[in-house]
Amino acid sequence: MAAYVYMSFLSNFTVLPRFKGEDDVLALDVSTNDSEPLFATAVHSFRVINAYSTYTVDHRIHSVPPEVLFPDLGFLLLVLGDLNIYNPLSDPLRHFSPREILSSTPYFEKAAESGFALLNPPGEYTRFPQAGKARPSVIDLAFANPHLLPLGNSWEASLPSMGSDHIPITIALATPSLNQKPAHPRWADTDWETLDPIIKGFKVPAALSCPTPPKLDEWMSESLNRLVALLKEHTPLSIPSHYSKPWWTPHLTVLRREYNKAARAARKHDTPHMWEVAGTSKAGYFKAIKAAKNKHWSSFLLTATPQSLWTAKRFTYGRAQPRFPSLPGAETPQQMNNVRFDHFFPPKEPFSPPLRLRPHKSAPPLTTDEIAAALSKFSPTSAPGPDGIPYSTWKQVNKINPSILLQILAPLVLLGYHPASLKGSNGVVLDKPGKSSYESRKSFRIIVLIRTFSKILERIIAARLLAAARLRGCCTPTNAVRSLDSAPTMRASPSPTTSKPCKGPGSRAPPCSWI
Repeated sequence: MAAYVYMSFLSNFTVLPRFKGEDDVLALDVSTNDSEPLFATAVHSFRVINAYSTYTVDHRIHSVPPEVLFPDLGFLLLVLGDLNIYNPLSDPLRHFSPREILSSTPYFEKAAESGFALLNPPGEYTRFPQAGKARPSVIDLAFANPHLLPLGNSWEASLPSMGSDHIPITIALATPSLNQKPAHPRWADTDWETLDPIIKGFKVPAALSCPTPPKLDEWMSESLNRLVALLKEHTPLSIPSHYSKPWWTPHLTVLRREYNKAARAARKHDTPHMWEVAGTSKAGYFKAIKAAKNKHWSSFLLTATPQSLWTAKRFTYGRAQPRFPSLPGAETPQQMNNVRFDHFFPPKEPFSPPLRLRPHKSAPPLTTDEIAAALSKFSPTSAPGPDGIPYSTWKQVNKINPSILLQILAPLVLLGYHPASLKGSNGVVLDKPGKSSYESRKSFRIIVLIRTFSKILERIIAARLLAAARLRGCCTPTNAVRSLDSAPTMRASPSPTTSKPCKGPGSRAPPCSWI
């Protein structure tokens, strides 16, 4: 066995070879040269076991036993090599002989007992014979123990051949926090049956009549957070994983269980009849997988909307590589973030809110019909903001108990104040396609996603502004469409009685210039 290490790698890490007493096994201990831990964890080293396992005189036994490859250790361990074993877990579509199953089973059973997981994508070939009639196979395997598995970022066999019939394999390890997506609520599965009586009895505390802005922020945040916590408590969490399959069905789970059961029985009894049953079960299982994938794809295309067609195109042609800007004067990611932030959000003069908010007596009171009309304009598939709550959830809450949103929003409308807690947002920076150079800040744009509850309040005010503008003759039909898209932060009464005189229907004054 031999191992080659880049010289640049050795400048940051120490690599110590360890021979296991076997000619076909080489272990490498990799550790940092300084006090910094690896992968943002508490460990400073990990081990790689490289093995070349061949057949012995007895074709059922390999030169490297499973106990050597899969030790039960308490640190990061990666096991890889040409193991010359064939198993349905690594190559599910291959037809296996009883001898291949018999010789490979001890390795996969020992790996499972020690908590190792196979990193190879099932069915991805690693060996392509250059001569003879042998077919491609999966014999170069990689296993990660439980401590290393969260660090597994990717396994790829995309490099060109180096002259051997085995192709190079790239295994990337990265910080766990960069790989794992946080769990998020599955709002489509909210338990509304249990929530129905709770929401009907939900009480919003009364707001102060003339509060200060901080006091109104505190009241609104407390009321809204209580409601949001209640909704999340009755909504299951979804933990994203690259193992998740949108086309998977409960029927496939049953077929997989039956296939594994038949395969174990065939290996145990080793009779022609049992192997025939296992083969039939295997063929039916993988045929069902193919049918489920085709059905899911066909259903996705049949129900495609103008928006989801772009998703279908991305699935078909792949996603383009994101363009990372190279901006002058910005070398580190933090500096680059600051440059783009200053470009998209230039500094403004500080705004001093009034010491005390007073209700606008001429403003009409908010009604449940206004809230229902505002909610009806929102799409249930619109991307939510930082809290992740979609519009469909607020629609259901308002349907069960319309007084909740009314009691929270009415004081804000009456006092003409948009709380600071509703102004938090998520910003997504996108590159503009077709630009000759991406070294300028103008080659990028930003999409800002604010909280859906804030958008409800914004649309209510936009509708009131539109009605007031129409009453004053300051709004053309074109302006009427655009004015419903957004509304400014409330600092004036939504009542038209506080407006300044406009120039008349035929004037060139911008819509709502009277505010």
